[in-house]
Amino acid sequence: MLLRKGSRCLVLFAYVMAASVEVFAQQAKEFRITANEFSFKPSSIQVPRGEVKISVTNRGKFLHGLAIVGRDEKIGYIESGETESLTVNFDKAGEAIFYCPQPGHRNKGMEGKLTVGR
Repeated sequence: MLLRKGSRCLVLFAYVMAASVEVFAQQAKEFRITANEFSFKPSSIQVPRGEVKISVTNRGKFLHGLAIVGRDEKIGYIESGETESLTVNFDKAGEAIFYCPQPGHRNKGMEGKLTVGR
């Protein structure tokens, strides 16, 4: 079956759009957190199940980081003015605490709550 030039363009457009949707659907949803002395903003985030990207910007003077209780993934050190990201796959709903792993920072209140949706 032969397609006219306009029909071929439409078929090609539909194919490109379908491929774009598939790639877009696979990208991790990003959540942004700001670290200061001695807090995170926001201090509570809700994320969906699946792959999530958490980006942390250090707006404080000291080194900060981000760790999640019960998880191996973490951001150890973020220089002042810098942003680092962490990609985590949450496979079940629930709650977890995130905190700054720098010595003494968590004890000064640098922690927050992460809720994974159902």
